Order: sequence, then structure tokens, then C-alpha cells
Amino acid sequence: MLINYIKVALRSIFRNKLTAFINIAGLAFAMLCALMIYLFIQDELHYDRHHSKADRIYRMTRNFLSPDGSVNLHLGHLAPPFGPLLKNDFTDFEEVARTLQARVLVAHQENAGEQKAFNEENLFYAEPELFKIFDIHVTEGNEDKLLHDPFTLMLSEKTAKKYFGDEPAVGKRLRLNNTYELEVTGIYQDFPQQSHWHPEILLSFSTLNDSTIYGRQRLETNYGNNSFGTYVLVKEPFDQKKTEAQFPAFLDKHIGPINNANGRPLPSSYTNLYMQKVTDIHLHSQLDSETETNGNMIAIYMMGTIGLFIVLIACFNFINLSTARATKRAKEVGMRKVSGALKQQLITQYLSESVLIALFALIIALSLSWFALQWLNTFTDKELTLNLFSNWPLSVGLLGFAVAVGVLAGIYPAFIISSFQPVLILKGQQGSARGKGGIRKTLVVLQFSISIILMIATAITFQQLNFLNQRELGYAKDQVITLPYYADLAPAYDAFYNELTNHSAIKNVSRSSRVPTGRLLDSQGAAQIQKGDSMTTADVIIKNIRSDHEFFDAYEVPFVAGRNFSKDVKTDDSLGFILNEAAVKMLGVTNEEVLTRDFQYGNVKGRVLGVVRDFHFESLHEEIIPMIFQPSPFYNRLSVKISGGDAQQAIAHLEATWKEFLPHRPFEYSFLSQQYQQLYLSEQKQGQLFTLFSCLAIVIACLGLFGLATFNTLQRVKEIGIRKVLGASTSHILGILSKEIIILVLIANLVAWPVAWYIVSEWLNGFAYHVNLNPGIFVLATLGALLIALLTVSSQTIKAALTNPSNTLRYE
Repeated sequence: MLINYIKVALRSIFRNKLTAFINIAGLAFAMLCALMIYLFIQDELHYDRHHSKADRIYRMTRNFLSPDGSVNLHLGHLAPPFGPLLKNDFTDFEEVARTLQARVLVAHQENAGEQKAFNEENLFYAEPELFKIFDIHVTEGNEDKLLHDPFTLMLSEKTAKKYFGDEPAVGKRLRLNNTYELEVTGIYQDFPQQSHWHPEILLSFSTLNDSTIYGRQRLETNYGNNSFGTYVLVKEPFDQKKTEAQFPAFLDKHIGPINNANGRPLPSSYTNLYMQKVTDIHLHSQLDSETETNGNMIAIYMMGTIGLFIVLIACFNFINLSTARATKRAKEVGMRKVSGALKQQLITQYLSESVLIALFALIIALSLSWFALQWLNTFTDKELTLNLFSNWPLSVGLLGFAVAVGVLAGIYPAFIISSFQPVLILKGQQGSARGKGGIRKTLVVLQFSISIILMIATAITFQQLNFLNQRELGYAKDQVITLPYYADLAPAYDAFYNELTNHSAIKNVSRSSRVPTGRLLDSQGAAQIQKGDSMTTADVIIKNIRSDHEFFDAYEVPFVAGRNFSKDVKTDDSLGFILNEAAVKMLGVTNEEVLTRDFQYGNVKGRVLGVVRDFHFESLHEEIIPMIFQPSPFYNRLSVKISGGDAQQAIAHLEATWKEFLPHRPFEYSFLSQQYQQLYLSEQKQGQLFTLFSCLAIVIACLGLFGLATFNTLQRVKEIGIRKVLGASTSHILGILSKEIIILVLIANLVAWPVAWYIVSEWLNGFAYHVNLNPGIFVLATLGALLIALLTVSSQTIKAALTNPSNTLRYE
């Protein structure tokens, strides 16, 4: 019986090639899209789940509150004293391990005298308890002794090969910042891609006890440096809420005495600790300090929803075309029923046909998957694979998915066609698909609603991206090169500066703790300003940037009051401050008044020298916040403003000067404009995805619309012939045939507009500065959808309108 069903299904498919092509092509593209989205989502959902104790691993986080109680900073890192104190005070914590990420120069002196040196950004000081928490697979070295001794380190397999090639690495020595000798004591497997952090070098945490690196006292008493990753392995059973409720008392106990001595409020009134599951970090954590850029659960929902919509559009095509073809199959149904076929057998027959079409579509989708996967890996920077032989659950799942799609698409047409009455069919009184097209019309409306939503989302995304690129930022981001700044340059910095700026291609050079496009995370506590005869504490958190005298000139940030730092005024370096307009506004004084008042920030009491115009230091996702600038001996970044004439000449001179003053430091630079583009990389990719999915949805919807138009015009050929005989013009006939499509597309817009408005409004709310929703975009989407729909059906409607009525009415 099954073989017979398959034979009949194959005959029907080959007999109706156009319908079969539309259905198979639409389902194949939809399945391919769904498969790629599934592989992406599966990869995203499995981050950090490779650890055997993943369900018991937590990361500690810390937030800081503004005076009004709102959260102004939430960090994924803690201060160093917290680790041992948490282990000591909480019996539910089985293990606690701290890490500290550092950007350092690591060098290897080869036998020939040559030196391999690299700036390592993924070096982490780590406590040995890390091995008891995470599954770190050691390939060389004694795991029980690793990371115990100071100045010992472990390398990932990739990093070991980078420094030592194929030679054994254990026992070899590396040099840290051209100062400290380190011994390699172990090698571990590279962390999998599905991890929220990827350490290339693990350096023993006890190395930090050296006072020239960090110092034991600072590790035990410095509650201000929140740079230390702190991971906890909890005992089972564990009550997270109960434990977190004890953190305020814990903070008051350990930090409170320090604060009370200065008359400050208890720590729990302005800061708190929280616990975050390590498996939640990648998709559910967008804190102000993250080890790496994380994914986004909203993107997962968006991708999954789009994949579902595209599959539904393809299924709607099948339903529409199958019900539209009911007229042609009516006599077949009648003859089968007269011959004794049961309704259940007919349903099975038509479902087997739809399932077979879905299986054909799956085969085509799988054959195209290799090419699609190459694109997806390039687009997402992942290493996704599809191996159906080794991953049999996926193979079974895909087969089940194809069957489910076939049943979903075929169940309604099967019931409709099998319900025809043979007596009425053979009398010619049943089987017409006209007059009962409510379902088909509804499905066409849904198809185009989805397509229009995607079109609007695509247009708004690119409009916002254009806004981000065109908005006046308040500083000059173009023609600025940024480099790391090293303390060993400080003694010769003036000579370095003069050598660079003596070249015509270089306009200025500046040092700072951070550069625009970075996050503002540093603060020195509350500010105090003179009001009357006393100092008043301001209810505002002001973010601190250490900057030298050339910073504002290099970035072309204008002053609205006062002056810049001056080398001629000695007190400027120690007692001078520069504020932005937002800080002055929050202090409750004018730009001129703030220059005449005593001002204290942190432990420094001095004067505000100037006020600069507000500028977007962070991305446009964030509002402009109060900022304060101070000179300092300690900087992290170097900014070089070059002339627009010859960038290559400027880079060549910069590299030559760098090698002269820092011969042991690799020359690594980037353009600030490129860093700015990186801020919106996810939005750029979103725009590309929306474009791709919009096109795909429209193509699939148009395939179905074309097929539907073909059958509709075939059903109406006699009506059209009669109208032409009675004098109807070709344009009148075209209007009649197009009217239904226009009405359906307009209804689809009425459905799509409020949904699209809500979706893009929510997305735009993620930016502090964004475009306003333009109704013109919605109107253009409507016109575009109408034009696409009319062009799709035009070939059939024009052909029908131009047909000679004598050919259609010859036998009437």
C-alpha cells in the first residue's frame, strides 16, 4: 500500500511540474534557512556547557548605585580581597578562584639570538583552584602542582606552537615585559569556541604578590580595583537568593570599618554583589565589564522567529497551491471514491504526496548546506559543522522536521480535497476553489505581512546605521591612530613627542587612560564643590579620564569656558580639573561659576580650569554622562592625529620612531574610525541579516503568489473571454485580475504596520540617540510590496487579458 501511495504521489508531482517546482523550491530555501539558524542557535545555547560542573559554577559580579538608588555601573569583575573572604565566610562555596586579565609583552629568546615577542591580550593571572572549577584539559605538566609557584605559567597548545614551534615547551622560559623570567610548567588544550573566555596564557596568581607587579598588601586591601574575575563552585543543594541576601552584611563587615572611619555610609548603601551562572554569561550578560563580547538572547529569539516565519511562508505556499488545484483534482477524487476509496485513504494519499515533496526539498536543502555553511561561518566568525553521519540525532531530527513540515503543509488540503462528494463532483457541482478562498486569502495576507515587517525592519536598521555614521560626535574621530602606551616610554616621552610632531604628516600626539569609543568605567568617588562657605557633596557620579595637555587639541574638542591644561602652570598637573558640560549641569552651577569655586574629586582639592563641550566618548547606545579630566603620570593609550594627505607616510614615520624608542615592543596600531565602526558591528550584521531574510521571504511568497495567480487565471479564462466579447478593454481586465492582489497586500500592510512599529521602536530604544520613526518608510514598504506583487502576477494577468476570446469560448 505504501509503495502504491509513493508511486501515485510521484506521478502527481511529475504531472504538475510548475506546482511541484514552486513547492519544492520554496520549502528547500525555507529548510536551508531553518537549518542554518538551528546550527547557529544550537551553538549559542551551548556556551560553557562543556564543563562537567557547569551547573554549579557561578561568576561573581558587583554593581554600584547612584545617590538616587539607580544602578550606574554593573561589573563582571570584583576587587581582589573578595575572593578569599567569600571562601572563608560562605560554607556553600566549595571552591573560589580569581583571575586577572593583563595586556603584557611576552618574549622568547631563541638559540640563534632572535627574539619572538608578542603583545598578549589573553594572559590571565589565575589561582590553581581554577582547575577544580573548570574542565581545563592539561596535556603536559603535573596538574596538582600547576600554577602554585610564582613566576610559572601554562600555555595553550596554540600559544605553545607560536613561541616554540614543534619543540617541547615545558621547562622553557619566557620573559614578561622584558623584566621577569617565567618558566613554562604545563600545556593545556585550547579552550573551545563555546566559552565566554579564551585564555592563551595562565600565569600563577601568586606572581602578583611581588610588589613591583601588584603587591600582597593591595591584593588584601584594595577594594577599588574591580578588575578580578571571581568564579565560585557551589555545593549542592544551593539557594542562590538566600546567599545573595547575605552579601550586604558581608560588605558592611569587611569594608565598613574603612568607610566608618571616614564618616562615610556603609558599603551596602552604594554597592552590592551578585552571582551569575557561568552558563548564562554568553547570552544573558551585557555588563559594563565583560571578558569578551557576549551574544544576545534577543538575537536568538529574533533568528528563531524569522526562521519559523520563513518556514510558515513556504508551508502557506503549499496550502494555497494545493487548495487552488482542488478543481483539477476533484474528478480524480470522485473516481477514487466511486471505486471504493475511503476518506482516510485519500487523506493518507495526499499527505504522502506533501511529505514526499518535503523530503525532496530536504535533499536539495542539504545539498546546498555546504555552501550556506561557508557563508554562515564567515558571517558569524564561528566554526560550525554539519556531519549527519556522526550526529545521528540531528539526522533523525531533520527527517522528522521534513515529515512534520510535509504534514503541516498538507493536512488542510488533504482534508479539503478528501471531503468532496463524488455525486456532486461528477455532476460538476463541487470542486470549485472559488467562493471559498478565505483561507487562501488569509495565508497570502500573512505571507506578505511577514515580508513587509522584514522590509520595514531592514529599512529602519540601515537608516539608524546611517545616522550613527553621520552624527556629529563632538570630536574628530577620523585620521586618528591609537596605540598602547607603555610606562617605559615615560622617561623619554618628550623626545618621542618631538620626534613625531616634527614630521609634517603628524599633527599632534596625546596620552590618556582611555580613548573615545571605549567604556567609561573609572570613578574616584563623589565630587565636592564650594557653595557658600562650605564644600557640598554633589549627588552625581563623575567618570574619570586621565589625559595630558594635548588630548583636547588632538581630538579637536572645543572649550565652552576656561582653558586647557598648561605646561607653564605647574599646579595644573596636580590640582587642575577639566569638566564636560554634563558634569557642570549636574553640579548645579553655570560654566562660568564652576571656574570660580573650590572643587574636590577623590582626594584632590583644586580648581576647575575649563569646561569642554559635551562629546560622545562612548557609543551612541549610551547617553553622554558627566566626565572629569586630570593629568597623571599613568596612561594606557596613545593617540596620534595625522594629516589627511598621506596616511602611509605618517604610519611609516610613526613605526620608525616607535622602533627607535621602544625597540622591544611590537608596533601595533589601529584607526579610531575603525574602532568606532566596531561599536556597531552587531547592528551592521543585523541589517545584513534582515536584508537576506527579507529577500528570501519575498522570493518564497512571490513563488506562491505566482502559482496562485496561474491557477486563478486558468479558472477565470471563460469569464475573461465573455467580458472581452461584451466589450471590456485589456486595461479593464488587468484591473479586475489585479484588484484582489492589491486588496490583499493592502490588508497585509494594515497587519504589518503596528507589529513593525512595535518591533523597531523596541530596537531603537536600545540607543540613547536614534532616528525618529518615519512614516515614509512604511509607505515605501507598502508601495514596494504592491509593486513586487503586481510584477509577480503580471505575466499571468497580461497573458490572460490578451488571450483571444474565441480560443477560450470555442466549445461553449
